[in-house]
Amino acid sequence: MRIVYLHENETLRYAAQELSRYYVRMTGNSAPEISYAEAPCERAITLGLLSALSRPAQDVSDPVLEDVIDIRVENGKGFIAGSNRRSVLMGVYRYLRAAGCRFIRPGEDGEYVPQCDLDAFSFTYRKKADHIFRGECCEGAVSYEHMRDTVYWMPKVGMNMFMIEGLVPYTYMHKWYAHVANLRLSEGAITDRDFLVGEIAKLERDIVKLGLQFHNVGHGWMFEPFGIHHGPPSHEATLPEDAKQYLALVNGKRDFYHSTFLTHFCYSNPEARKKLISFWLDYAKKKPYVDFFHVWLADGKNNHCECEACVKREPSDWYIIFLNELDAALTREGIDAKLVLILYVDTNRPPVTEKLCNPERFVLLSACSIDYNIGYEATSFEGEIPPYVRNQYKNPSAALAHHWRKQWKDGFGKSIPSCVYEYRFYNFTYNDIGGMHLAEGVHRDMKRMRLMGFDGNMSDQTVRSFFPTALPMSILAETLFDVNTDYESFAEDHFRHAFGADADKARAYLEKISEIFDPRIMNASYRSAGVEEDGIGNQSQLTFASWKNNEAFAKRLDEIPAILDAFLPYVEKNESVGPAVHRRSWFYLRHHVFMVRALAKIYAVGARGEIERARELYLDLHEALSEREMEIHEVFDLFLFNRVHRQKLDIPQLNYYVKSARNVN
Repeated sequence: MRIVYLHENETLRYAAQELSRYYVRMTGNSAPEISYAEAPCERAITLGLLSALSRPAQDVSDPVLEDVIDIRVENGKGFIAGSNRRSVLMGVYRYLRAAGCRFIRPGEDGEYVPQCDLDAFSFTYRKKADHIFRGECCEGAVSYEHMRDTVYWMPKVGMNMFMIEGLVPYTYMHKWYAHVANLRLSEGAITDRDFLVGEIAKLERDIVKLGLQFHNVGHGWMFEPFGIHHGPPSHEATLPEDAKQYLALVNGKRDFYHSTFLTHFCYSNPEARKKLISFWLDYAKKKPYVDFFHVWLADGKNNHCECEACVKREPSDWYIIFLNELDAALTREGIDAKLVLILYVDTNRPPVTEKLCNPERFVLLSACSIDYNIGYEATSFEGEIPPYVRNQYKNPSAALAHHWRKQWKDGFGKSIPSCVYEYRFYNFTYNDIGGMHLAEGVHRDMKRMRLMGFDGNMSDQTVRSFFPTALPMSILAETLFDVNTDYESFAEDHFRHAFGADADKARAYLEKISEIFDPRIMNASYRSAGVEEDGIGNQSQLTFASWKNNEAFAKRLDEIPAILDAFLPYVEKNESVGPAVHRRSWFYLRHHVFMVRALAKIYAVGARGEIERARELYLDLHEALSEREMEIHEVFDLFLFNRVHRQKLDIPQLNYYVKSARNVN
């Protein structure tokens, strides 16, 4: 085999190198010759853009957003083309998948790579991805390596974008590097910000190298004009008195609202808006490789400015005024990056008086707070729209939120791209102990995206969402790429390649665990009778019986030990045989069996009313998982797992910066 690439850029070079690397692994032959050329070569596999290979492109209206893969290879010769750089790279992986490869989860021990004579292999394929947004935003506790490995996995499964939230995602990275959730590794620390700046610079280079849509910022930027970074310094930050005039007036005070992260500006003040715009101009010039800047306001609720000028307009109107001014400033500087505005808390409500002057620059992002057990429903809203009352936020119903999203789009033209910002792999994933209901729900809802008016999904999540299996994440990627993906055939293929022998036993085990630990029941936290967090990013109403005072649920959990004992022999049989991907998958299930045994006892005791005993048992589990974490950290986020189960059992959360074995807030 010979490999030629037609465009002198690092993404095409990397695509050629990847095709060569897997060729060697699959054939055992020496590495193919790789070269740059100005025209296709008939005696090679040529990699290039559609136009360079004279392939049709009438279905591509925006190559920055839209991914088309076009492949024709016969006996190791032909072309792999794409509508943009990343599409060519994705085309290489799609070709390798056709030859039998499976990219189960990040890392080489997550790949199934068979023997195949690629010199005699033929494959013809053309597909335009069904959704233009298919990616993740970092959350949870993460390292550079965790994010890097996920970023390199994404094009292998057809995902096309990654978002780094914050200029530096200090809080998320600190949770890992200080091992906030691990009771064994440290006693608490402050992570050095300059170190994280360097790590994020490496991640930025990785994203650019792969040609992914690069999304950046979100929350945590608003105090940069005053030299205050989001992270530990902001908790003790002092703002000059003359700068407080720019802050929102809340409860009679212009000051930090709990923290910089939750503090709005006084958006009616033109000088305050200029301060914010000056930051964006400077930042965009420093980051010309970022494709999408997410211009979000402060997080939280009931924290908008109450001054005499601000109350004359609703928050969404002030938001549009600011965004129009920012758009104009960027245009004057010749900066083309897209701006992403978020429908979140108060800005879920569409503007009353204002419109975007240049909607072509913008993407609508809807932070979607739904019950993921039920999923998306494009229901019509009936009744009166509740009047806006400043700083008395109430969660809208799913129907009302959908109505407002349509009003936003109708106001700016239905062609404006729209993406949902989901939290399914944030807290909700830990409600499904087996992960199989989660996978089915992902498949169901990714097929419903268009009905909801969305052009894709950005999943706010830990990048370590591959435990007990990678099926939920894998089917998220595949269904966003192709809405006609069949759940049953995909799941069967996934388990077969992830586990090899006895894959059916692994699947049956996980389906039984998901059935017993019904996520509709596990959804309930101790205090809120079915609500993980009130509204923002999570469910807002009880949809099923709680696990508390639930003897029927307890009896179901009593069945768990026998199920585990019957399944363990399959783990022991397969954990040390077969290729690395199979061995690792069974290894993770060994840890899963241990966890499930403990959780079954904890929630059976709790369901029978012995809450204090359940809490003690959970703290024992937390100790044990702290000892095991480094064996499974690539796929399992102990921080988020611990956060969710402490919430369910009403155990105080660990302090981010000071901790000892059971020292909590």
